[in-house]
Amino acid sequence: MRVYVVQVTPEAHPSKVSQEGYLSMQSAKAFIESRRPRPMLIDPYLYRDENNTEYLICEVSV
Repeated sequence: MRVYVVQVTPEAHPSKVSQEGYLSMQSAKAFIESRRPRPMLIDPYLYRDENNTEYLICEVSV
């Protein structure tokens, strides 16, 4: 089974991994797109907001 977690990396700070796993890529994207300021899609797994915070979707096998 695969789940998706989101690694959040604020500019010049350590990364944090979301406490929740998502059952689909779409759910992980919906979580990221609900954040403010709204992150922009860089590639299918990576988003970045205007504060240079990066959101990386990581696929994990469990």
